[in-house]
Amino acid sequence: MNQPETKKPGTTFRHSYDETYKRHAVALTLQGDRTVKTVAQELGLPTWQLYEWRKLYGPRPDAGGPAPQTLAEAVQEHARLRTEVIRLREREVVLKKSLGILSETPERSMPGSRR
Repeated sequence: MNQPETKKPGTTFRHSYDETYKRHAVALTLQGDRTVKTVAQELGLPTWQLYEWRKLYGPRPDAGGPAPQTLAEAVQEHARLRTEVIRLREREVVLKKSLGILSETPERSMPGSRR
């Protein structure tokens, strides 16, 4: 009744890897002593697959740095980001106001204007 699955000729078996394995494979490529192609060959993976995992689990170029390790660091980072958001919102308001001022038509009292 419960017979082992046999592979039919011409079919390929899809491997399923857990996230820990994928992250470890990406970490091996980021160490710098081996190329992605070499690591892929050692792990028995296609090179394209390892590049896809690097997109998912590798460091982001726009990341501000390493993630906070402790709760205190996370709270400090959160406070810093809140402050930055407030500063950027204020800058946005100033820019919108200056755009409105610069786009107004000149008044009659302006020198050189006649109506």
